[in-house]
Amino acid sequence: MHRQMRRLLVVGAHGDDETLGAGGTIARLAEEGVTVSLCVLTNDDGSRSETGSGVINRTAAIELAAKTLGIERLRIHEFGDNRLDTVGHLELNRVVEREVRDFEPDTIFTTGMSDLSTDHALVSRAARVAGRPGKGSVRELRTFEVRSATDVGEASGLPITFRPNCWQCLDETHLERKVEALRAYGKELEPWPNPRSERGVRALAEYRGSQISVGLAEAFEIVRFVHH
Repeated sequence: MHRQMRRLLVVGAHGDDETLGAGGTIARLAEEGVTVSLCVLTNDDGSRSETGSGVINRTAAIELAAKTLGIERLRIHEFGDNRLDTVGHLELNRVVEREVRDFEPDTIFTTGMSDLSTDHALVSRAARVAGRPGKGSVRELRTFEVRSATDVGEASGLPITFRPNCWQCLDETHLERKVEALRAYGKELEPWPNPRSERGVRALAEYRGSQISVGLAEAFEIVRFVHH
């Protein structure tokens, strides 16, 4: 793929999606001069509370993780965690379309339709609508995997699966920045053997790297790629 990526928009449902799914790649691309913008649709952890009390605003954590990864532009919206299915599709589409219009990315990274999380699937659909041909500058759209959502969706028998067809090689510094960014989310970093643990993040990077005979990598599924 002989195309120079210049402006990358990462669209996620929750703070930490971007880090778990593409943190190493974001760190590498930012280091190489790509301007990265992050759009997060929710800013709380309300789904973790049965009563709705004690809900934590995640804005500060998202900001710290973004800074760690080298993300230059950040937009955090205030929809409720695991409540995006209560928002009209048109409204979600318009939010992401506005991000595309304002930032003018040539590339979009987002969550996958195969994830068990309904939020992830809805955001993926909105990103695809916003980045559709003829509606802006987007020439490439790819999805990333979020362990404990993508893999669980596959294990649950969902009809759509994550089928990687693109691998980004990483080095140790990129992986360390990914782990450091994940630490910004505090309790989101789980103990091993949870896939959201530091060891789990490394294990996935090593596994994806082994698929292409390199030490470390992140995998993506390219939904559309336009080469001029």
